[in-house]
Amino acid sequence: MRYCGALLVKTVVVAAALACSAPAVAQHGFLERLFGSRVGDVQEGTYLAGDTLQFEIQHAGKNFLVHFDPDPEVFVLYSDHSSLGGRVLKFDSGETAIRVAGWGALTLYTDQQPNGVPAVRTGDASQLTPAPASLQDVQFIAAREADRFAHVRHLPIVFVVDWSVLETDAALRATASNALENAARGIDRFIQNKEGRKRLQGHIAAVTLATGNRPALKRDGKTLIVTFNPERGYSGCASSRAIAHSLEALLDNGGQKPK
Repeated sequence: MRYCGALLVKTVVVAAALACSAPAVAQHGFLERLFGSRVGDVQEGTYLAGDTLQFEIQHAGKNFLVHFDPDPEVFVLYSDHSSLGGRVLKFDSGETAIRVAGWGALTLYTDQQPNGVPAVRTGDASQLTPAPASLQDVQFIAAREADRFAHVRHLPIVFVVDWSVLETDAALRATASNALENAARGIDRFIQNKEGRKRLQGHIAAVTLATGNRPALKRDGKTLIVTFNPERGYSGCASSRAIAHSLEALLDNGGQKPK
């Protein structure tokens, strides 16, 4: 009888210990999810923010590619940690594009929605890769943008490219065409208001490309020199947002390279 009583007491103690440890185990699991290395992960796919903002995200090493429909530009977003295991994805210009909560919820930030709009995943994403470009394709882009600025924006800006360099290198052409289009879009962003247009007019008459280790922008007289890295694809080109941001500093500094 004493043996049975001791066994009963021991069983009750073990059961109580297990009952007490259950909340601790659950809490530990919750904290792991909240602060673990996989918290705030971004799932590739297409997303809808609000009723009309459609975009898609794709992993690109440590960074992310994002495409906003119907804009043709593909942006590179750079990841940084935020509070409670969250993640912030930023444009190369420094503005926040997307916030990811620790449990995975996405919030999209745009120029029109600076306070953010919740986004939900709606499907799989397509492959965001630079399209192949022939020499004629790049020549067409240069001529098209020069014509558009002359007749639509009423700004005489020409796009100058060393065609002999592009002629034999397909990878170089693909990245060069992207850098060229981003430069044109960046100028468009900068002249959206009258003050930007006034500051640019008469100060930039030509845009040319150069290769280098990283994207950069500088001004030589009235020529805007856009440097890109042909080996890094999208991340080797400054986005239109970065171009517009750098133009602000370039024109303020009298043509000196912004820090």
